[in-house]
Amino acid sequence: MTTELIVGQCRHLLSIADGMVDDLRDEHSYLEPVPGNKTAGWLLGHLCISGDFARRMCGRKPIAPVEWRATFRPGTSPATDAPTYPPMADLRRTFREIYSDLCEAAVAPDEASISAPNPVEAARSAFPTGREFVPYIMTGHLAYHLGQLGDWRRAAGLGHKSYL
Repeated sequence: MTTELIVGQCRHLLSIADGMVDDLRDEHSYLEPVPGNKTAGWLLGHLCISGDFARRMCGRKPIAPVEWRATFRPGTSPATDAPTYPPMADLRRTFREIYSDLCEAAVAPDEASISAPNPVEAARSAFPTGREFVPYIMTGHLAYHLGQLGDWRRAAGLGHKSYL
C-alpha cells in the first residue's frame, strides 16, 4: 500500500471526524451515557496521544502536552469527572493539528525514526517498526475509535450524522 493511499484514507477519516467532534462541549468530555463505554474526552485525548506517537515515529517533536499521556494512554480508563480532562476545544484543536501534521510526516519521515523497532511491545509482532505501525495508527486505529465515538454520540442523544 502506498503512502499516498494511506494518507488519503486518513484524510477521509478526518473529514468524517470533523462532523463528529464539532458540536462536542466540555460536559461531553466526561459523559458516560452507557456504563463501561469510553467517554468523548477520553476518545479524543487517546487519538491525540496515539497520533502524536505516530508523528514521533516519523521523527517529529510532540504536539500534545506530555501530561496527556498518563490520562489517555492505552489501558487507562475514562474518568467521569470534569477536572480530569482538558477543555474540549483544546482536544478538538490538538486532534486536528496532530493528524494534519501526521499526514505530512508520513510522506517524508525521518528514515532512522521510522525504521526503528516499534516501542509498543504488544504490537511489535504485527507491526515490527514504525514503517508498519504508523499506517495502522492513521487508518485502522483511527477508524476504530471514530466508530466508538459514533456509538457514544448515539448513546448520548447527539444523533447519528451521515458520514459517508
